[in-house]
Amino acid sequence: MDSPHLVSHLPYPRVKPSRLLQYLRNRVFLAGLAGLAAVGLVAYFVFDSLVMPVVTRHGDAVPVPDVMSLQSEEAARALDEAGLVAQFQTLRRPNLPRDIVIDQRPAAGSAVKPGRHVFLTVNTGDTTTVTVPRVLGLSLREAQSRMVLLGLVVPTVLPDSIPSSHANTVTRQEPEAGTRVPAGMEVTLWFSTGLGERYVTVPDVTGIPPDEARARLLELRLRSVVLGETENPDAPLILDQSPQAGAQVREGFEIRLRVGPTAPEQPPSGEQEP
Repeated sequence: MDSPHLVSHLPYPRVKPSRLLQYLRNRVFLAGLAGLAAVGLVAYFVFDSLVMPVVTRHGDAVPVPDVMSLQSEEAARALDEAGLVAQFQTLRRPNLPRDIVIDQRPAAGSAVKPGRHVFLTVNTGDTTTVTVPRVLGLSLREAQSRMVLLGLVVPTVLPDSIPSSHANTVTRQEPEAGTRVPAGMEVTLWFSTGLGERYVTVPDVTGIPPDEARARLLELRLRSVVLGETENPDAPLILDQSPQAGAQVREGFEIRLRVGPTAPEQPPSGEQEP
């Protein structure tokens, strides 16, 4: 009886070289290998030339339309009509109109594959407008506080070239009071450095319109304030002024001007009003 230990040491069966040569010389075997190779090549070319172009849409491209400054809905519609997909992201820009496209990627005119996502940045900033308040005559600190409370910015404060009797008070502002501006708008203020050292003679500005009177006084570096109903069409002229004409005052002194009802024209002597 054979020992089991002897079986485990028996050599594995090997294909003899003569048998392999017989396969390689067999025409049927070689024809089968050639057929398999041909089928593989045909399958590769069909997949590469027909299937892959359909899947990847190779060589098919569309231009990205320009949707900058459009409302988000309009931009999405324009991209959809072009065969593209809008993907939104938001950014706050207070000085620009709300809900408009402020950036797009890829840029307009780029050639991309149909179905490509186009990233649009839409502004969500608040575009509420505010009325610039009148701060003339106020201290710089109070004027700046009023501007900030309304959402306005005062980055620049300048000394006024024309003196004024009240130092460190606002003498000019830009934009002017009453102007409607977007929140976050910059406002420039000018402030008084006090009265000047030079004396000037107060001119006579009675009998002329307030705007003309102010202009004449400013030419002499004098300030003015108008009292009375300046918008009354029946009282467009300066009736009185203080100090009176001829007084000597320092540059920047404030001249008080009064307007009021003018006396009706008297009819010529001997004639009566109807």
